[in-house]
Amino acid sequence: MQYKVPQNIDMEDRIIGPLTMPQFFYVLFGGVIIYILFKKLIFTDFAIFFWVLAIPIGLFCFAMAFLKVQDRPFPSFVVAAIHYIRTPRQRAWRHMAPEAKSEIRNPKSETKKDEKFTKKAFDALQAQEVAQTLDRSNEK
Repeated sequence: MQYKVPQNIDMEDRIIGPLTMPQFFYVLFGGVIIYILFKKLIFTDFAIFFWVLAIPIGLFCFAMAFLKVQDRPFPSFVVAAIHYIRTPRQRAWRHMAPEAKSEIRNPKSETKKDEKFTKKAFDALQAQEVAQTLDRSNEK
């Protein structure tokens, strides 16, 4: 039995018309904000503020929904830009005094370690004796 292999799994599903779910919510969010501004400001003496606020909000929501920068969605570009702005671009070296370390030592254990690893003199005579012993064992 053959199974159908999914194709284009990295593409988002079109949920509402030609829009994906995130695109729909960006447009909906911008539309709701502009509608609230319209209801509150258009029939008052501050009608100019409606246009001052509505145009940038509409453009930003449209960009969040549809714009791609270097083949990346605009929301990921905005997150990367905010991260770049918040992190320092130069590191300043601050010299700090080294911390004083205090270690607890057991004098008895130090002497035992020293006894185990003391170097013994190995002179030429001992080397010759070892060589002769090995030669004799190979002859047998």
